[in-house]
Formats: sequence, structure tokens, C-alpha cells
Amino acid sequence: MRFSRVLLINPEHNVEWPGLTPPIGMGYLAESLRNEDIDFDILDMNLGRGLKHLHRKLDGFQPDLIGMTMITRDYRRFYGTLQEIRRYNRRIKIVAGGPHVTILREKVLEQCCAIDYGVARDGERTLVELCQGGLGEEEIKGLIYRNNGRIVCTAEREPAADLDKIPWPRFEKFELNRYFREISLYTSRGCPYRCIFCARHVLSPKYNVRSAGNVGDELEYWYQKGYRKFNIEDDNFNLIQQRVYAVCDEIERRRLRGLTLRCSNGIRADRVDRAQLSRMREVGFTYLAFGVDAGNDRMLKVVKKGETMADIESAIANACQLGYTIKLFFIIGNPSETPEDVEDMVKLSRKYPVQEVHFNNVVPYPGTELYDWIKEHNHFLRQPDEYLNNASFWEKRPIFETPELPAAERIRLTGYLHKMREEIHRKSIERMFRRYGLLGKLAGRILSNKWLERFYYGSTFWRGLVERFRYRLTPANSVIWRHEN
Repeated sequence: MRFSRVLLINPEHNVEWPGLTPPIGMGYLAESLRNEDIDFDILDMNLGRGLKHLHRKLDGFQPDLIGMTMITRDYRRFYGTLQEIRRYNRRIKIVAGGPHVTILREKVLEQCCAIDYGVARDGERTLVELCQGGLGEEEIKGLIYRNNGRIVCTAEREPAADLDKIPWPRFEKFELNRYFREISLYTSRGCPYRCIFCARHVLSPKYNVRSAGNVGDELEYWYQKGYRKFNIEDDNFNLIQQRVYAVCDEIERRRLRGLTLRCSNGIRADRVDRAQLSRMREVGFTYLAFGVDAGNDRMLKVVKKGETMADIESAIANACQLGYTIKLFFIIGNPSETPEDVEDMVKLSRKYPVQEVHFNNVVPYPGTELYDWIKEHNHFLRQPDEYLNNASFWEKRPIFETPELPAAERIRLTGYLHKMREEIHRKSIERMFRRYGLLGKLAGRILSNKWLERFYYGSTFWRGLVERFRYRLTPANSVIWRHEN
């Protein structure tokens, strides 16, 4: 055994609402280690666990390997945490994985001398093989390692073809009582589409699915432990429509009643129809997000979305009529986009009674078509080493500009769209309390306040109380939409 005691760390993330639910990727890694009888422990630093907790865990558990999954935003902070571990105990080896390592590969080890190993793409088998020691480092696919001062990348690891063989997370050794009582899960991995702004084809290029029975096993496991709220975080949950029906049938067959199911990461509008939405509603689906990304057919073609506005409007209208809570995602600032194109997104958002809209400034990641286009046309205003560390979907400082949207216009649009997002969210709350007249409008003003929202997300008690009430009011959406249109 090369490594027998592994400490998996979820570093503190500089995002609005960290630590809401247990990190699913780390859950898969932990379960894979447990399945192979490799001792492990967990530290989620988003639960108010700082360096003192980290030092205490290192002293108490005595790991010989630290594993950390990293996103790209705020990567310098993650490097700092790993360097602190190296200073505290030079004996421990460090392996890093996640989107940041998959996109930048050996550059991550060049930038952070504390990292001994990197893992590209799916990490379950790579981590297990690294720990077990039966293969030489050069034989472990998907591994990046140091060899006599050189950084070596091994052969690419193919994505797992049969996801049912990968054990899903039981979250043992996680502090489950410190998270909201909602379980996130993946029922598929990957995406076959090639939107110009999206790095998904770099991170997970092949689309593979779990069987409906395997998904049912996971839901039933948590159901028996008292959980009723689940969030499906797939990039393409509904790509195979018959599988969606099969999952719904499994939920019904197992008598998993009283579920609240969300798809918060966005589903394909062109792969859903009214019959499917009705079936999903029957078994407990209440919340859907649509990755709309553009406001008209011209821009959908530019970003290579593979959908039409007719597809998108039909899906949103049907979902609203059936009483779903709806969130829309848009990507702002793509090549050739104009202020008028952006306004089309706002018009679409106002047309339907959606609960929330995210107008996200596009972030060009290396490996995407958008990144290559900006570099070719010399439109960067900030260099990747700088903006990748601190770029935010809502940041006002532009990363690049185009003739149609110069820097000043991008700054103006960011402020404008932030106000539109707040307005749409406020009106959704007013609709929920519409029957109370002026009191409903007052509720919209109060409950959409960003400071109250911060308090709400920071308290498991208040979030649970508000959501129980909100889900009772949600079906009124269908009546409101038909009346207003």
C-alpha cells in the first residue's frame, strides 16, 4: 500500500453560500476509498473549519496523503492552504484534482510546489490506484506527478462507461448535521454538446448514465434515513427522455412519497415536453432550471446551443403552467452579442413567472472555443493567470471586450442586469403572496432583501421553515400565468 490514510479536504470557497450541502465529488472519492478498505477522514473547511481545525485533524488522524478537489476560481487561496499543510508537516504527500487540475494539467504543479500529484477528470479509480501502489506512477492513467524535477502526465483515463459500478456517496464521516437536509446526486456524467463558452467537454467529454434502478437505490437509501429533499446536479438529466420516465417509475414503485426533487443545474429545453414534465411533477419534482444562455435564435446559433427559442419558450411555458418553480440561466457577453440581444434575455425573463434569473458574465476558460476566439482576436483585457483566480459571473470588471460590447458597456450591463435579477426575484415572491394584496407586496420587498437572504441561507432552521411554506404556495404559479397571458 503506497498510502493507507487519506484526508480529503474541501477547501473554503469564496462564493455566496458555501457549505449548504455535503460536497458530492468528495463524497464519491470517500466512498471509493471506503470500498477498497483504505482508511480516510473528511474536513470540509466551508463549515467554519479554519487552520486550527486543519492542524488538529492532521495531528489526530495522521494521514500520509492529503486529497483536495479544486475549482479554478480562488485557486491561489487553495494553493496557500496546501502550502500551509506542507509547512506544518513535510512528510505528508498531497494530491489535487477537480476542474482546475483537469483544465490546466501540469501547470498546476508548476504553480504550486506543495502538490505532489494531480488527477485529471474522474478521480475515483486514479486515487484508489495511487493509494494501493500496485501500479507504478507512470502506469496510473489520469495521473500527473513529479519525476526527477520533471512534471509527467500519464495517458488519459477514459470516462467510466458503466456508472453503476461507481459507488455513490453515503457521506460517512461527513458532518451531515451541519448541512441542510437535502442530498445532491449525479444520475449522469458529461455532456455531448459543444457550447463555445463551456468547459464541460474538457472536464467530462462523454455522456454516460446510471440506470434508473441504481438511482432508485440511492434515493431509497436516504429516504430510509429520513431525507425527503434531493437535488439532481446533472448537466443533462433529461437528455435521454425514456430514462427520466424510468427514474420516475422507480420512485413510484418504491413508494418514495413526499419527495421534493430539484434540478438546479439546468435541463435541456429541447429534451422535455409537457407529458414528461407532468410525470416528473407526479413523483415530486418541483424546481427546474433551464440553461437558456441567449435571448434570440441568432445568439443561440453563435454559442452553438443546439436549441431554438421555440424549444425554450415551450418548455418554460409548460413548466410554469404545471406549477414548477423556475430558474433561468443566461450567459452575457459572447462574440457579436449586442445590447439589444441582452435586452431580449430580459424580455424573456419578464414574460414568464419565473422565480429567479441568473445573468452570468461569461468567463473564458482555457480549452473552450470562446477562449481561443478571444486570444486570436486579441480581445483580452485581463490575462488568464489573473482573471481565473478571481473572475465571478457577477463581477463588473470585464475580462475581455468585443466591438459590439466594449468594456464600458459591459460594466453598465452588469449593473443593469443585477437590478433586473432583483426585480424578477421580488416579483416572484409577490406572486406567492398575491392573495394578501398590499401585504404580499411588502413581503416581496422584505424577503427579496439580499441581507435577509444571506441570513436565510446561513440558518438551517429558517431556510427549512421558509421552504416548507414556499412549496405550499408554488402551485399558484399556473393560475397566475394563465390569467396574465
